[in-house]
Amino acid sequence: MRILQLAPRIPYPLIDGGAIGIFKPTEAIAALGHEITFVTFPDSDPTLTSEALSKLQQFCRVELVNRPLPSRNLTLLKTMFSGAYPIERRMMPEMYDLLRRILAEEKYDLVHVDGAQMGKYGLWIKKEFGLPIILREHNFEALIYKRFAQTTRNPLARIIASIHAERVLRDETHFLNNFDGVIAISAEDKTHITQAAPKSKTWVIPAGVDTSFFQPQPAELEQNSILWVGGIDWEPNLDALEFFAKEMFPQIVKRHPEITWTIVGSGTQSLVKNEAFRSEKIKLLGRIPDIRGELGKAKVMICPLRVGGGMRLKLLDFFATGKAIVSTHIGAEGNLGIDGEHLLLRDDPQSFVDAVIMLFEQPEIRRQLGASARELAESTYSWQSVAEKFSNVYREVLSQ
Repeated sequence: MRILQLAPRIPYPLIDGGAIGIFKPTEAIAALGHEITFVTFPDSDPTLTSEALSKLQQFCRVELVNRPLPSRNLTLLKTMFSGAYPIERRMMPEMYDLLRRILAEEKYDLVHVDGAQMGKYGLWIKKEFGLPIILREHNFEALIYKRFAQTTRNPLARIIASIHAERVLRDETHFLNNFDGVIAISAEDKTHITQAAPKSKTWVIPAGVDTSFFQPQPAELEQNSILWVGGIDWEPNLDALEFFAKEMFPQIVKRHPEITWTIVGSGTQSLVKNEAFRSEKIKLLGRIPDIRGELGKAKVMICPLRVGGGMRLKLLDFFATGKAIVSTHIGAEGNLGIDGEHLLLRDDPQSFVDAVIMLFEQPEIRRQLGASARELAESTYSWQSVAEKFSNVYREVLSQ
C-alpha cells in the first residue's frame, strides 16, 4: 500500500511522547511492507533536522517544506481575532506547494494525517485529488485547551485558552465529520470524539513501546531519586512541573531530605529562572540523547499532569523499564494500567506526596508495581501489534 503521511512536526529525537507516537508507528507500518512518503516541517535546529532525516529515511521517503514553523508568539498574534492556534500555526503556502508537487509525481492509496493540526491539508487533498483520508488523533485537541483553561491561574492565559478551545473544537469537529476514518489513541478519546461527531467512523489503536530497548535495570543502580521526563515546550508539562515543585516536592524533602528530583526534557534547563526550581535537590538536565541511564537511577517516576488528552507514551517507557509510577488520573489516561497493580493514581497534592514517600519507604511494593508494569508492557504494547491494527484500518477504509 502506498501511503502519504502528513505530520505536524519532525518526530525526533525520541525523548517525548509526541515524537515517539509518530516515529515508531510509522517505522513499524513500513516494516509490514507499506511504502510511506512522510511530509512535515523541518526543526528550527538544522543539526536536529539532519539527524532526524538520517533516521526517517531508513524506512520511508521524507519531504520537508523549506522553512520551519513560525514562532508561537507570532501565531498567537495572528490568531488574536480568528483561527485556532495549533492549526493556523501550520498553515503555510509552502506546504500546499509541496503537497501539490508530490501528488503530481506519485500515486497514493490513502492519506494518513497525524493530528488535527494538519486536518485542513487532509480535507484539501480529498477535495482536490479524491484520496481517502484517515485522521490519527494523538489527543482530542480541544480537550487539552479546555482543561488548561480550567487549571491555569493566569487570568490572561485562561481567556486565551478558552477562546482557542472553542475554535479548535469547531475545526476538529469538522475534520471528524469529513475524514473517511478516525483513529483515537484511547477509549477515553474515542468517547470525546463520538460525542463531538456521532457519525464519525472511529477506531482505537493505542501507542506502544519498544520492550527490547526499555528493559529493567539492576536495582543496585537506583539512587534516592524521583524522575520526571517531558519537555516544557508542551504547556501541560510545564503546568505539571510547577504543580509538583510548588505543592508537593517541598513536603517530600521535608520528610525525607535525602530524596532528589531529576528533570529531563527539552527546555527544562530554563526552569532555573523559576524560583520554585532553585534547589540543590533538583537537577535540571534538559534534553539528553538516551534516558535509560536516568531511568536506572530513579526509584520513582512521576506524572502529575492536570491537563492533557490522548495517552502519555512516557508511562509505557516507565512500564517497560519496570519502574514504580505515581500519576494523576489525567496523566495515566489512555493506558490499561490499574491503580494499585501497575501504578499508583493520586490527584490531590497530599495523597500524591504520601504515595511517593510510601514507595521510597516500602521497596517491596515498589518492586512489585514495577514487575507488574513490565508484564503489562510486554503483553499489550508491542509496536508490531500496533502496526497491524493500522493496516487493518487502512484496508477497511479502502474497502468502503
